[in-house]
Amino acid sequence: MRFRFLIATTLALAACSAGPDDEFRGGDVDAAAGPACTSAVYDPCTSNTDCASANCHLFSQSGFQVCTTACTPLDNTTCPVDSSGVVGQCNQKGLCKPAVQNSCTR
Repeated sequence: MRFRFLIATTLALAACSAGPDDEFRGGDVDAAAGPACTSAVYDPCTSNTDCASANCHLFSQSGFQVCTTACTPLDNTTCPVDSSGVVGQCNQKGLCKPAVQNSCTR
């Protein structure tokens, strides 16, 4: 009885495993996730060490946490352009805030 169960289980697993003719190849890459983050301004982050600027900030009202850089408060000429093409806004804390975060993965 155990032998039949072992054979049936082995056959079932073999039928479910990926073969050379499968449509998806090359591992567990999520193509929708985007390129790897480079620690650039406006890349998503979880701590200051994730950022080249050493400044990771949560913009809670926008719902994202990104690498940012210092700017002159309320001077919107000192912030870089974000990935949507909009110049970041310098907030009252002296931090550049993008309209959207960069689309990349850590």
